[in-house]
Amino acid sequence: MKIGEFAICTGLSKDTIRYYEKMNLLQPEIKNKHRNYNKKDIDTVEAILKLKQTGFSLQEIKMLFDWSGNIDQNKKLTKEEIQNLLEIKVIFQEKYEQMLQREHQLKQIKQVLLNIDNKIKHLLEKNKEENCWF
Repeated sequence: MKIGEFAICTGLSKDTIRYYEKMNLLQPEIKNKHRNYNKKDIDTVEAILKLKQTGFSLQEIKMLFDWSGNIDQNKKLTKEEIQNLLEIKVIFQEKYEQMLQREHQLKQIKQVLLNIDNKIKHLLEKNKEENCWF
Protein backbone atom coordinates (compact mmCIF):
# COMPACT_ATOMS: atom_id res chain seq x y z
CA MET A 1 0.00 0.00 0.00
CA LYS A 2 1.11 3.57 -0.66
CA ILE A 3 1.86 6.14 2.06
CA GLY A 4 -1.61 7.73 1.89
CA GLU A 5 -3.35 4.40 2.47
CA PHE A 6 -0.83 3.53 5.17
CA ALA A 7 -1.49 6.85 6.92
CA ILE A 8 -5.24 6.18 6.94
CA CYS A 9 -4.72 2.58 8.08
CA THR A 10 -2.41 3.51 10.99
CA GLY A 11 -3.91 6.86 11.93
CA LEU A 12 -0.53 8.54 11.54
CA SER A 13 0.20 11.58 9.42
CA LYS A 14 2.39 11.23 6.36
CA ASP A 15 4.95 13.46 8.07
CA THR A 16 5.07 11.16 11.11
CA ILE A 17 5.49 8.13 8.85
CA ARG A 18 8.36 9.84 7.01
CA TYR A 19 9.94 10.79 10.36
CA TYR A 20 9.75 7.17 11.52
CA GLU A 21 11.43 6.17 8.26
CA LYS A 22 14.14 8.80 8.79
CA MET A 23 14.80 7.28 12.22
CA ASN A 24 14.85 3.80 10.62
CA LEU A 25 11.92 2.68 12.74
CA LEU A 26 10.04 1.93 9.52
CA GLN A 27 11.71 0.50 6.45
CA PRO A 28 9.13 0.05 3.71
CA GLU A 29 9.94 -1.64 0.47
CA ILE A 30 10.76 0.91 -2.23
CA LYS A 31 9.84 0.16 -5.85
CA ASN A 32 10.28 2.74 -8.62
CA LYS A 33 10.89 5.45 -5.98
CA HIS A 34 7.55 4.68 -4.31
CA ARG A 35 7.18 3.36 -0.78
CA ASN A 36 5.21 0.17 -0.42
CA TYR A 37 3.96 -0.67 3.07
CA ASN A 38 2.75 -4.07 4.22
CA LYS A 39 1.34 -5.88 7.28
CA LYS A 40 4.77 -5.99 8.91
CA ASP A 41 4.93 -2.19 8.76
CA ILE A 42 1.48 -1.94 10.35
CA ASP A 43 2.63 -4.27 13.14
CA THR A 44 5.72 -2.11 13.63
CA VAL A 45 3.62 1.06 13.95
CA GLU A 46 1.31 -0.67 16.43
CA ALA A 47 4.35 -1.67 18.51
CA ILE A 48 5.74 1.88 18.36
CA LEU A 49 2.42 3.37 19.48
CA LYS A 50 2.06 0.90 22.35
CA LEU A 51 5.60 1.56 23.53
CA LYS A 52 5.03 5.32 23.33
CA GLN A 53 1.84 4.93 25.40
CA THR A 54 3.84 3.18 28.11
CA GLY A 55 6.36 6.02 28.27
CA PHE A 56 9.09 5.01 25.85
CA SER A 57 10.69 7.78 23.81
CA LEU A 58 11.29 7.28 20.10
CA GLN A 59 15.03 7.06 20.81
CA GLU A 60 14.43 4.28 23.34
CA ILE A 61 12.14 2.48 20.88
CA LYS A 62 14.83 2.77 18.22
CA MET A 63 17.39 1.36 20.65
CA LEU A 64 15.06 -1.57 21.39
CA PHE A 65 14.37 -2.24 17.71
CA ASP A 66 18.05 -1.99 16.79
CA TRP A 67 19.05 -4.32 19.57
CA SER A 68 16.30 -6.91 19.07
CA GLY A 69 16.74 -6.93 15.29
CA ASN A 70 20.44 -7.70 15.47
CA ILE A 71 20.57 -10.23 18.28
CA ASP A 72 22.56 -13.41 17.91
CA GLN A 73 22.21 -15.63 20.99
CA ASN A 74 25.52 -17.39 20.29
CA LYS A 75 27.61 -14.29 19.66
CA LYS A 76 30.53 -13.46 21.89
CA LEU A 77 29.89 -9.85 22.92
CA THR A 78 32.49 -7.10 22.95
CA LYS A 79 32.92 -4.86 25.98
CA GLU A 80 31.08 -2.09 24.12
CA GLU A 81 28.15 -4.40 23.30
CA ILE A 82 27.96 -5.55 26.91
CA GLN A 83 27.93 -1.92 28.06
CA ASN A 84 25.14 -1.14 25.57
CA LEU A 85 23.09 -4.09 26.81
CA LEU A 86 23.55 -3.00 30.41
CA GLU A 87 22.33 0.49 29.48
CA ILE A 88 19.31 -0.98 27.71
CA LYS A 89 18.59 -3.18 30.72
CA VAL A 90 18.62 -0.15 33.05
CA ILE A 91 16.23 1.73 30.76
CA PHE A 92 13.84 -1.22 30.63
CA GLN A 93 13.96 -1.70 34.39
CA GLU A 94 13.12 1.99 34.86
CA LYS A 95 10.23 1.72 32.39
CA TYR A 96 8.97 -1.38 34.17
CA GLU A 97 9.02 0.46 37.51
CA GLN A 98 7.18 3.40 35.95
CA MET A 99 4.52 1.02 34.61
CA LEU A 100 4.10 -0.54 38.05
CA GLN A 101 3.61 2.94 39.53
CA ARG A 102 1.04 3.82 36.86
CA GLU A 103 -0.75 0.55 37.47
CA HIS A 104 -0.94 1.35 41.20
CA GLN A 105 -2.24 4.86 40.44
CA LEU A 106 -4.88 3.45 38.09
CA LYS A 107 -6.05 1.03 40.77
CA GLN A 108 -6.41 3.94 43.19
CA ILE A 109 -8.34 6.00 40.65
CA LYS A 110 -10.57 3.03 39.89
CA GLN A 111 -11.38 2.66 43.58
CA VAL A 112 -12.24 6.34 43.91
CA LEU A 113 -14.54 6.13 40.88
CA LEU A 114 -16.23 3.00 42.22
CA ASN A 115 -16.82 4.68 45.58
CA ILE A 116 -18.34 7.73 43.89
CA ASP A 117 -20.52 5.52 41.70
CA ASN A 118 -21.77 3.61 44.75
CA LYS A 119 -22.60 6.86 46.57
CA ILE A 120 -24.50 8.16 43.54
CA LYS A 121 -26.45 4.88 43.23
CA HIS A 122 -27.29 4.94 46.92
CA LEU A 123 -28.40 8.56 46.81
CA LEU A 124 -30.57 7.97 43.72
CA GLU A 125 -32.15 4.87 45.23
CA LYS A 126 -32.91 6.71 48.46
CA ASN A 127 -34.49 9.62 46.60
CA LYS A 128 -36.39 7.28 44.30
CA GLU A 129 -38.10 5.68 47.26
CA GLU A 130 -38.89 8.98 48.94
CA ASN A 131 -39.95 11.02 45.91
CA CYS A 132 -41.17 8.37 43.50
CA TRP A 133 -39.81 10.37 40.59
CA PHE A 134 -38.35 7.43 38.67
